[in-house]
Amino acid sequence: MRLMANKKNRLLFYIIALLIPLFMLAALEGVLRLSPWYKTYPLFINAPAMPGYLQTNPDLIKRYFLNPASAPALAIDTQFILADKPAGQFRIVLQGGSSAAGFPYGRFGSPAAMLQQRLKRLYPEHDILVINTAMSAVNSYTLRDLGDEILALQPDLVIIYAGHNEYLGIMGVGSALLGTGSHYTKQLYLLLPRLALVQVAQQLLSHVYQTDSTPAANERTMMARIAAEQHIALDSPLYHAGIRQFQTNMHALLKTYQDVGVPVLLSTLASNEQQAPFVSSQEALVLPADKDHAIQQLQQALQQDETVASWHFQLAERWLETGHYDNARTHFQLAREHDLLRFRAPLAINQQLRQLAEQFQLPLVDSEQQLRAATKHGIVDYTLMLEHLHPNAQGYFLLAESWLPQIQQQLNSRPAAVSTAQAWADMPLTEVDTLLAAFKIKQLTADYPFVSQPHTVSFGPQPTLAHQLAWQRAQGLSWLDSSQQLLTYYQQQQQPSLAAKVAGLLFDAIPNQANSAFVAGQLYFDSQDLVLAAYYQRRAITLAPDELHYRLMLARTYYFSDRWPEALQQVEAVLARAPDHAVAKRQQAQLRQQMQQRAAPNAPPTQ
Repeated sequence: MRLMANKKNRLLFYIIALLIPLFMLAALEGVLRLSPWYKTYPLFINAPAMPGYLQTNPDLIKRYFLNPASAPALAIDTQFILADKPAGQFRIVLQGGSSAAGFPYGRFGSPAAMLQQRLKRLYPEHDILVINTAMSAVNSYTLRDLGDEILALQPDLVIIYAGHNEYLGIMGVGSALLGTGSHYTKQLYLLLPRLALVQVAQQLLSHVYQTDSTPAANERTMMARIAAEQHIALDSPLYHAGIRQFQTNMHALLKTYQDVGVPVLLSTLASNEQQAPFVSSQEALVLPADKDHAIQQLQQALQQDETVASWHFQLAERWLETGHYDNARTHFQLAREHDLLRFRAPLAINQQLRQLAEQFQLPLVDSEQQLRAATKHGIVDYTLMLEHLHPNAQGYFLLAESWLPQIQQQLNSRPAAVSTAQAWADMPLTEVDTLLAAFKIKQLTADYPFVSQPHTVSFGPQPTLAHQLAWQRAQGLSWLDSSQQLLTYYQQQQQPSLAAKVAGLLFDAIPNQANSAFVAGQLYFDSQDLVLAAYYQRRAITLAPDELHYRLMLARTYYFSDRWPEALQQVEAVLARAPDHAVAKRQQAQLRQQMQQRAAPNAPPTQ
């Protein structure tokens, strides 16, 4: 008995001996979390100088790096959101990489912004907010990591457009940025930077050894810095690792949303099928001028080795030139499949999305097919793409359009009748945005992998204010300052419709400014766009309900929209606050008289 007791005591001693350092580490972790050395990088932070609002965290990317100073200069475009979701508001959240973020146009060129603008006119009386959490270079690891924080926004719908960065995005299987290690080690790595002990140890090491803490951002493009020149062949172990990574992370993310009943919309991916492969296992062939002979030579070569991307691409070009568009599309896709530098998602990613949609019983929008249908020959090409995978303005617009029917099913409300031409005219981009985007694409394609040696590019002449502002933005001028200058210019030039769009975007960017909404409403009224005039005037009144002038202007908009009861309601709201308001009293009498005459058109006029 004494021997057994001694064994138990010895076991208890060992257990206590093991637990003591763990308790000490836990206590130290707790203390360090109260220190200024500990940093957290949540998806949203409280917006400075905007009480009650959250904003997307510009430092979010740092949470994925043990040394935050080494993080690349990437951020989600700034968006301000009410911390407390208003009653009746319908929130849509978009997740994805750079093509969901709207590169190179920025926030207001993204499909999220296209949707927001579209829904304003379709459902002007509704409170619908589209929130974009997409960021360049991230993949399914980041999407999965942000799931719980997105749920904190109380979304009514989540849209996912992602999958291009599984190989060469941050933590991609072939990436120079956190690409090494297995799936499980990467999952562990996601937790490490959040530990205070790890953060403090990293800071001490950086100080002692004077580790280079220069940010990764430099003169090279993100594509040039992230590729690691990792060639990944179709069906290779790394290729399959990327597919498994996407499937595993997406399954976990969708399970997170399914468990709390949040609807999710999945979308297939599109890329430029006419983009030449970046890296091929063999050089392109020297071909005869005769197209039929060239086709025969390429077919024979591919019978010997069907994995050569450059040969598939050459064959696709010859089929395209001879009008065999189905054959051309097939070989353009095979050229993408065998491209060894995987900046574009392979077909297997869309196959995974279809399987996930079926498994979780989710709607899947075939956005790739809808973009293809908008092209001349059914091949996604430079008419909709700027380079290898980023859509142009029309491409982003079509992406948003492809998702719209599923969103309308969720809203379950009858929309206003809006033509596609009107929707395109509403597109929330200015000339400055498009000029700056063109310059960004020139910079991107002047570096690896588009060219072997990087070279500098010139912005070019600046004959107009829009050109000048675009160049200044490329040099650091903020979107806000640029837009305010553009608004002033359009007003001076008496171009109310262009001024109204800019004013509306300024309010969308800073949504707590009642006067900004009112100005947008006035400019839309001046341009005879009564739907959006009323939309922004209502936003102004929501923010400043006691501003009588706002109500009178909304009453005027309702009057000219032939919505007299709503106009009278606003006038009477003014009189409830200021019973002796002369203008309101006169408008009240006029509206009542006209409404009586409409109700009894054959009655004699009031004396």
